[in-house]
Amino acid sequence: MLEENHTAVTEFVLLGFTDRWEVKLPLFGLFLLIYVTTLGGNAGIIVLVRLNASLHTPMYYFLSNLSFLDLSYASTIAPKLLVNLVAQHTNISFFGCATQMFLFAALADAECFLLAVMAYDRYMAICQPFLYSVAMSRRACASMVAGAYLSGGLTSLVHTSFTFTLSFCGSNTINHFFCDIPPLLELSCSSTTVNEVLLITLCGFIQTSSFLVIVISYACILGTILQLHTAEGRHKAFSTCISHLMAVGFFYGSLLFMYLRPSSSYSLDTDKLIALFYTVILPMLNPVIYSLRNKEVREALRRSLERKVFSQMASGNCTSPTTFILSGLTDNPKLQMPLFMVFLAIYTTTLLTNLGLITLISIDLQLQTPMYFFLQNLSFTDAVYSTVITPKMLATFLEETKAISYRGCILQYFSFVLLTISECLLLAVMAYDRYVAICKPLLYTVIMTKAVCWRLVKGLYFLALLNSLVHTSGLLKLSFCSSNMVNHFFCDNSPLFHISSSSTTLNELLVFIFGSLFVMSSIICILISYIFIILTVVRIRSRKRKYKAFSTCTSHLMAVSLFHGTIVFMYFRPVNNFSLDKDKIASLFYTVVIPMLNPLIYSWRNKEVKDALHRAIATSVSLTFWQSREIPT
Repeated sequence: MLEENHTAVTEFVLLGFTDRWEVKLPLFGLFLLIYVTTLGGNAGIIVLVRLNASLHTPMYYFLSNLSFLDLSYASTIAPKLLVNLVAQHTNISFFGCATQMFLFAALADAECFLLAVMAYDRYMAICQPFLYSVAMSRRACASMVAGAYLSGGLTSLVHTSFTFTLSFCGSNTINHFFCDIPPLLELSCSSTTVNEVLLITLCGFIQTSSFLVIVISYACILGTILQLHTAEGRHKAFSTCISHLMAVGFFYGSLLFMYLRPSSSYSLDTDKLIALFYTVILPMLNPVIYSLRNKEVREALRRSLERKVFSQMASGNCTSPTTFILSGLTDNPKLQMPLFMVFLAIYTTTLLTNLGLITLISIDLQLQTPMYFFLQNLSFTDAVYSTVITPKMLATFLEETKAISYRGCILQYFSFVLLTISECLLLAVMAYDRYVAICKPLLYTVIMTKAVCWRLVKGLYFLALLNSLVHTSGLLKLSFCSSNMVNHFFCDNSPLFHISSSSTTLNELLVFIFGSLFVMSSIICILISYIFIILTVVRIRSRKRKYKAFSTCTSHLMAVSLFHGTIVFMYFRPVNNFSLDKDKIASLFYTVVIPMLNPLIYSWRNKEVKDALHRAIATSVSLTFWQSREIPT
């Protein structure tokens, strides 16, 4: 089984760059400055493209995705690098190492494909201008980007799976500052031939094919430009390609040197410096290259700054409203009462089932395990989550004004964000719990102790609280001079931003960065956990044991699919597809319906919960019977 291959190693030690403290502290300051610049530059490009209608073109759509990849890329490597520069112990857990390697490989491969797609976009724009709008339609662009992400994820999955099924029975010290494939293969005490073949084959194919697409595209572009008669036309055509060519040169130069040079010339110390360039420095350079060399980006930035200054001047004489008006789900009076009855039934069911599940886990000794401890917290979150939204929604069906006070709106928004991120992180923790239980059963009681479980829950609530405070503080700084009509059934960020009379650029930037960070990290943690679970279960010979292992995961997978599916649809679809009316339906599902479904999923699909319920009912009936027998006649 999988755990037999690496029971000797439960964590790795990253050597980093140096052990000298007089060098570590200056490096920490330098890399922190680079990382902050990377976050600000790439996030700024993303928000700028989303907010400026003049940048809603395929070229800038791909650029915003490149910025997202660079932002994620740097965030996969830099935080751990910074921590290790100031920490006494530079350990990284086995699972954390696998996660970092998966993300690094997936993002690197996705960026390779995306740079090729951007070259093809320039080819179509310059060489086939009359077919450009047809060939580079919205659907085609989205398909290309999705293909780049999917291809990167699949190739990374192959590398991660084959690397972490190797035996690591000797040293656990990685001569690198992050978990890369070559230094991990150096540590393995089993044969790495297959891994090396896969590394050369897949990396060679990805880099060569994408590089060929870029070379062929620019060969055609060069031929087309040379046929232009005017110098102005040539300059304009070349100007749209220079930034991309610089990004390609930096990225592919470092990758080709890293992975496709002869094995005899490998040096892990040299690799550290090259890897530092393309994992930490290059993500900072890309937004600088595209902003300094691109007139349209500079103009869009200037317009955004002018709008912000103007809105601040206009909001100087503005008084914030004391109440907001919630438009609700419908204005049709014939639908108000039926909808009220439906959602009252849903809310009652939500409270009864979630509180019932909390009580059942508390009183049944057989459910006193980490899995049900986390499920109990999920039920608590769902019960509170529903209570934050549903009572006010029910009141709007019966009230004529549908008003909510300014403080009430802010409090509802704060609670909503807090509970959404709490549930997001809790689902990731529950996936990690299943990973430890199935992949490391002998270490389960050691790893998932009561103290660890409490720390995980407290930690996720604390992170969610900080996130909610950041978003709520940003919301409090907005002015609402023009309208107080919120086109929603509760105070969500999109409808509030829509009616704000001040600039919401910073708020949207915070929503995107923090939303991407928490949602994507949760999804990736869940994905990697289940990859290891599947690898472990596949190796089990007994069909009964396979079924038992999978049966503890099906309920969680259903809950994850329902929650993350609606969240991703709500907040990560293209900006030109946003519709507040559609958002009402989607948010209705994850704020009202899902909190009702989760306890039903876990009770219907879970034999232990059903057995505990039967025992509780039997005990209750027995106590009632004996109490009636003891009543004197």
